[in-house]
Amino acid sequence: MEPFFIFKGKNSKDYGILISAMPDIVKPQRREQEVTIPGRNGVLTIDENTYEPYTLSIECGKRGAARLSELAVWLDGSGDLIVSTEPDKLYKARISNAIAISDVIYLYNSFLVQFKVFPFKYSVNAVISHADDVILTAPTTINNKGTVYSQPTITVYGTGNITLTINGTGYGLTGVDGYITIDSEMMEVYKGTANANNKYSAMDFPRFEVGQNTISWTGNVTKVEIIPKWRWL
Repeated sequence: MEPFFIFKGKNSKDYGILISAMPDIVKPQRREQEVTIPGRNGVLTIDENTYEPYTLSIECGKRGAARLSELAVWLDGSGDLIVSTEPDKLYKARISNAIAISDVIYLYNSFLVQFKVFPFKYSVNAVISHADDVILTAPTTINNKGTVYSQPTITVYGTGNITLTINGTGYGLTGVDGYITIDSEMMEVYKGTANANNKYSAMDFPRFEVGQNTISWTGNVTKVEIIPKWRWL
């Protein structure tokens, strides 16, 4: 199969790009701090349980000058990235290098596209068609099928004071009027476009560990909608 990549919903093949080298599959580096303590051998390693972004490089070439101005606009900024070596996964990416159009004007001149990517990969089907979204009307258990904890977006429908409990940890919501959304990845609580952080009483945000996760609640709740955001290293 001819290699390709899709960025911001557009395929490299549509621009006549020929790819000579696709990026290797990379595991992100854990974010850790090393602290030297006087009088103690070695170092103390503090694991933040987070990961560093990294760069994916794609070596490209192009025949002729067709659609160069469109290519320049396309290969800029941020967007979702899919590469043909893992077509079922999606990266959150941004172009991290300057691409000179003069480098690609001549017949099959090569150029490099470098993407700085968020340290996790997501399911293409889940992001595009919301295939993994869940609607709950009763407490249950759901399975995180990724390889790392996820930071979901959870919308709770109901009224009054509500406690959402995930894996035994309670997340308090006060004065809910209709619905409220908890966005764990952004660490924000809102209703529509209105900030609702003052209605959230927990110190941390919900997360789903790899494997089985229990979900329950107390209070007047009609349903709970979850975008689980399963992800892979």
